[in-house]
Amino acid sequence: MLAIENVHDLEIARAASEQGSFSGAARVLGITQPAVSQAVARLERQLGATFFDRQESGHEAFLTDAGAVLLAHAITALDELQEAAKDLDELKGDRPITVGMPSAFARHYFAQGLRRLTAAQHEHPVEIVLRDSDRLREELRLRRVDVGMLASADRDVAQPHATFSRVASYPLTLAVREADRPSDDELSVFGLAKLHVPVIAYAGDRFLRAALEQRLTRAGHQLNVVAETDQLDMFYQLVLAGMGVGLSSGFVLGETPEGVVLARASDDDLPVLSVFVFEDTVRAHGPERQAVAAIRRQLFAAVREREEGAGA
Repeated sequence: MLAIENVHDLEIARAASEQGSFSGAARVLGITQPAVSQAVARLERQLGATFFDRQESGHEAFLTDAGAVLLAHAITALDELQEAAKDLDELKGDRPITVGMPSAFARHYFAQGLRRLTAAQHEHPVEIVLRDSDRLREELRLRRVDVGMLASADRDVAQPHATFSRVASYPLTLAVREADRPSDDELSVFGLAKLHVPVIAYAGDRFLRAALEQRLTRAGHQLNVVAETDQLDMFYQLVLAGMGVGLSSGFVLGETPEGVVLARASDDDLPVLSVFVFEDTVRAHGPERQAVAAIRRQLFAAVREREEGAGA
């Protein structure tokens, strides 16, 4: 019999596999990187095998053959356990309302915590899950989440049995050293690509950069990405060190350290990071519908308040 002490460790290992790094898993799960490392180490100790090949840089982790075998079975087991828990909740009549969003959105729009969402639930239990946007769309497709927020490089998102309302958009923004600040506060992304200027990329909105690179490729250009990090402090340190021009969305680069300034991307038709409030339109029934509607209103209100505060 397998001596796995904590099923959550399997969920963490699954996230590390999907993200390709322990830091990426920590980001989407809303926990620390050491917590991810400890969970994987526990699994490896309990089962007597090495499941991840940690790269020397410490930023990447790849499944070993043993890890691939474990995760192939673990994914099925976790899905079955989740379905069992849902069926049991339905028997008891107290299925929790599941609210999903990226951890970055939780920090940005709910700086005082997520209590306002749980307080809007009309006596229904609420489960808040922090996932990256791709994972949320998959869970929405599988009918595992009721309402929440996600990001996309597309201005419109569609999915069966769900509605999406775009509530905010953030343009591509460039971070440069103050000494290198352009006179007109604008820089051309296509110009940087043509000149092969070194670029520091923020990995937290990688899907946005992927959309940008597709457009550059169609024009016969590509970004000269010399470094990528999902740690904002490291991102700014690399920019300050003169390694290159930082590239991310305005959502991420809202505040800068001394010595770094933001420049607008002057190109036309660049992808933007769009924020959507989503809702499964058929999953909730009866009184659950009122709880979902109340949470949805709170999501809209949180975005509106954050935008109004930024513009003040």
